[in-house]
Amino acid sequence: MLNSDVDHRTQAPRRMVWIGTLAFTLLVSVIALQARQTGPAPLSGTVYDPTGAVLPGVAITLRDANGIDKTATTDAAGRFEFAAIPPGQYRFTTSRPGFKAVDTNLDLRNTGDWDRAITMQVGDLHETITVSQSRMGPVQPVQPGTAQPLRVGGNIRPPLKLVDVRPVYPPEMQASGREGVVPLEAIIRRDGTVGSVRVLSAQVHPDFAIAAADAVRQWRFSPTLLNGQAVEVVMNVSVTFRLSD
Repeated sequence: MLNSDVDHRTQAPRRMVWIGTLAFTLLVSVIALQARQTGPAPLSGTVYDPTGAVLPGVAITLRDANGIDKTATTDAAGRFEFAAIPPGQYRFTTSRPGFKAVDTNLDLRNTGDWDRAITMQVGDLHETITVSQSRMGPVQPVQPGTAQPLRVGGNIRPPLKLVDVRPVYPPEMQASGREGVVPLEAIIRRDGTVGSVRVLSAQVHPDFAIAAADAVRQWRFSPTLLNGQAVEVVMNVSVTFRLSD
């Protein structure tokens, strides 16, 4: 620094030019990357069942922010594709008999957002039961594919009820003229027995809830088979306790 023969005045401008060039290069790279990420691109993917097998024949709907729908159906390899989908928010739904519908929001922003893997779960079973009893008093007022061979799924054998136990109308509820509806959710295990049972509404008298759940726990089913494998399945049950005149 003390050498009078060296011109120190030229260093700062050169450094500023170098920094400016580097900043401009980085800015151009970022802009180019964003352009690649946010341009319209094909939205594609594969739909699977819970065992990892691909699901052909799945109806898919893509709805944009203006409420305009585009539809597609998965091919034999479980693949689907929508051409030239711009960035934005979309509603994505799937439908196939025997499986729960997928209904979700897609936020397409970055490059990887346009490639999707979807797994559909086995659909719910529904049972509706009405338990009637005579009135005993005044009535009181009272819801992806690879190069390897694909394993195609979606072959479901639904369970058959082997043992049916009817709920018993609680004597106290009959005597007081009470009626009610008990919505339940239960799990049919792989061996066909009924696992956890839970009441889905807080507006149910506990006597009705206990009577309904006790009966459902005693039901027995044949195993639910998906592609030859036993799987658990959710069962929704509605038990109505009604008094007849």
